[in-house]
Amino acid sequence: MTNEKMLIVAFPSAGLVGAFAVSYLIEQLGMNDVGELEFKKISPSYAIRKGKIYGPVRIYSKDNLYAILSNTPLNPIDTYDLITKSIEFAKNNNIKKIIIPRGLEAYGNIKNDPISYGLIANENSKSLLDEYNLPNIPSAIIHGVDASVISALKNSEMPCIVLYTTCRMMFPDDDAIIKSIKTLAEIIKAKVETEKFEERLEQISKENEKLIAETKNYFENTSGKSASIPPPGIG
Repeated sequence: MTNEKMLIVAFPSAGLVGAFAVSYLIEQLGMNDVGELEFKKISPSYAIRKGKIYGPVRIYSKDNLYAILSNTPLNPIDTYDLITKSIEFAKNNNIKKIIIPRGLEAYGNIKNDPISYGLIANENSKSLLDEYNLPNIPSAIIHGVDASVISALKNSEMPCIVLYTTCRMMFPDDDAIIKSIKTLAEIIKAKVETEKFEERLEQISKENEKLIAETKNYFENTSGKSASIPPPGIG
């Protein structure tokens, strides 16, 4: 496991890449639910378990690794607030780096080998691409919630990368999620088994049927995509 404090922040994106990858990592690594991140006055949902109230954005930790996971699709304004609060959380807990896994829709939307790219978020993040052996994105179109992520990060001093994995616009994209899991495991220096992922994915999908429907509806009813690789000749 990583020997310095690190935070992974995930919420629904194209292919449900980040949310599902981090859900799987939390389970595989046995991370503990240590609380919730409140970033707006009114929450869109709550879960009641054994009489206790749980907010939709949970904080998990184990050793030097922290994760903030939202299972609710977010609009651009709420996304900006989530990332800003996550940066504040990192500073308050002496966390040194932030990784934000996301899906990056590849043109053609066909099944192929996913690629994980690193997007440098600010001046203090340039060394992370070499450290994690990640290629930079050659070109892409970033808007919507992903643009809000970048807006919140670019003026921060916190070293951070957005970990984009190419995916198809399907929910969930199992190939892209597995690639994201493996890349995250390398970054945090943890051994994570992915052989049983498809079996677990089916269970996760059943548990998150509402999330899948909400995320699919979000992308179908907003203009354009949050992040995508443009067709050849564009960008």
